[in-house]
Amino acid sequence: MDDGNPRKTKMVFIGGYLGAGKTTLAFHVARALHDQGKSVSVVLNDQGNVLVDTQFMKNAGVDVSEVTGACFCTKFDEFVKNARSLVAIGRPDVILAEPIGTSTSLMSSVIAPMKSLYKDEFQVAPLFVVVDGPRALGEIEQGEGLGFAARKMIPIHQMHEAEVIVISKTDLMAEGGRKELVERLSTQLTDAELIEFSSVDQRNITRILDIINSGRETSKLASNVDQRVFNAEKSAMGWYSVSCKISSGQEKVDVYDLLTDIMKRIANRFRTDDVAHVKVLLSSTKASAKISLVEGSIQIDDLKGARHFHGEGEFVLNSRVRSPPQPLQLAIEGILETVFSNAGIVVSDKKVACFVPKPDSPKHAQKS
Repeated sequence: MDDGNPRKTKMVFIGGYLGAGKTTLAFHVARALHDQGKSVSVVLNDQGNVLVDTQFMKNAGVDVSEVTGACFCTKFDEFVKNARSLVAIGRPDVILAEPIGTSTSLMSSVIAPMKSLYKDEFQVAPLFVVVDGPRALGEIEQGEGLGFAARKMIPIHQMHEAEVIVISKTDLMAEGGRKELVERLSTQLTDAELIEFSSVDQRNITRILDIINSGRETSKLASNVDQRVFNAEKSAMGWYSVSCKISSGQEKVDVYDLLTDIMKRIANRFRTDDVAHVKVLLSSTKASAKISLVEGSIQIDDLKGARHFHGEGEFVLNSRVRSPPQPLQLAIEGILETVFSNAGIVVSDKKVACFVPKPDSPKHAQKS
């Protein structure tokens, strides 16, 4: 029965570092909620304006919008406008919001103002942060631990902000390593709930859904953090993205071989630890594939249709690598030219973005 009060939309933020598996988790959560009869929309966020993940979500039939050019914290008003638009058009039960992988002020600059300024419109769930299980274990084993003296302070800060930590890619971990990581995290992050997850076997997806479907709201207080401490780490990252139309003529192209060849060449071109995240999407009427590279690990995110394609298609690549932007662009464009040429692919309508992101400029920073 309608009690006369306007229905609030559940807002779920899914944070985490570059390549941790945020989009993969959001996709599976959206699909699982849909299977429960709920309507779901997704808001994606990136510094660039050509997003692999947006196209991937659209291809999968997910209602998706995006905030590009800066983080949610800098474009908070645009983020709220997007969320309100989704509510006005589709009235989703749940909005999944995925911030940039280098976000370091999510709690104070996005979640806290959402709670205070829009409490009558949105119910903000506890903050989920996705942690790449194999990568986190490797960093701990190297002696970096979870202290802020580590070189990678951004993912560590994100974990300390979390109310729910989702350890991803646990299917890639040995039993002993998985248990060790859980023990380390539970010891050092005592105020966060830990959930192990794998997109392969969907382990613990029900626990995640239970939190989202419950009446639980975010309650962690935002801490005062000098964002300047992260500037050097962020400025060391080059961002290069390209989208284009591709044509193979009458030649059949093996989609899997094409994309893995690109990823292997990129992995061999840069130091393993410098490759934060590279993702590629090739889509056509007969075949599509999305593949990611995190450090030295290549992962197949999605394969649909036939193994081969011929004729017209679309190609998108997003890369986040510790490199000055111009050398990054030259390296990847050289790789793409070689791979496409070898496969007999012709490129047209090419759009490129290459830059170092500007420092975050939060508009509504406040404590929870």
